[in-house]
Amino acid sequence: MSLIAALMLPAAAGAQTLPKNIRIIVPYPAGGAGDVLARVLAQQVSEKTGSTIIVEDRPGAGSIVGTEFAARATPDGTTLLLVENPYVLSAVLHPSVRYHPVDSFEPLCFVADTPAVLAVDSKSDIKNMDDFLKAAKAKAGAVTYGSTGPASIVHIAGELLRRDAKVDLTYVPYAGSPPAMNAALSGHITAVIANYSDLRAQIDAGGLRAIAVPANKRTPLLPDVPSLGELGFKDIEASVWFGFVAPKGTPKDVTAELIKQFTAAMDLPDVKEKVKGQGLVTSLSCGAPFGTFLADQHKKYIEFVREFDIKGD
Repeated sequence: MSLIAALMLPAAAGAQTLPKNIRIIVPYPAGGAGDVLARVLAQQVSEKTGSTIIVEDRPGAGSIVGTEFAARATPDGTTLLLVENPYVLSAVLHPSVRYHPVDSFEPLCFVADTPAVLAVDSKSDIKNMDDFLKAAKAKAGAVTYGSTGPASIVHIAGELLRRDAKVDLTYVPYAGSPPAMNAALSGHITAVIANYSDLRAQIDAGGLRAIAVPANKRTPLLPDVPSLGELGFKDIEASVWFGFVAPKGTPKDVTAELIKQFTAAMDLPDVKEKVKGQGLVTSLSCGAPFGTFLADQHKKYIEFVREFDIKGD
């Protein structure tokens, strides 16, 4: 066998294992970080295996519409689903949804995440987290924070901070990160908690000052900004994560090949650079470990929703 023929074997094997046509359901509007991530991986895996992989956006009801559609799909490897935090949280808030985040799908890979950031207007007298907490303790309810919500991971992060720091913060919900960010910039609220990918432009431009990252350790995306963990507030994690699953019952040889191809694609420098360009950090965990992560997330969200009496829309 020639060297060229031997080098072609892995791609041929992958093409034989995977269906000829595959669609990745993205349960969000086109153009978001998850949509871009899905398209980058679809292109890479298509080129490697010869399968035609398309991305199909099916937004609605906080990811429920697209997720339920994927859950009903034939489990033959032709349909995959991009998942983010709402995949789990929506199922907790709406028990009547026609899928279970652990039982209805096969875990493929957790591929990336982006941290949440607590930020204030750069003209604010609040320069750091110590200033923020002092202001909150000085007058109960005077310090306000806005986020997407209610019923979002960033809202939960604010409630955890309020509880653990023993301060009275006033929560102001917004329909998305942009209006919450604009409210902070205009002085209508004290601070905003949102995904780094949503605040990055204003942080880079100097409009917003990032004062803390709701995580146990610092993020490489903001190496100079302290984490809440290092400031004494452990286990306030508010990253938005991205992964892929397949309908329950998808053949094991297909899921194994998909995991193999996703792993190889995420290791490519070009893919890493594109992921970073979306304000995300590459973080790979596939198969059973990703399944365990989803089960843990499900348990935590149930606890948070009960403790803070969070209601779905």
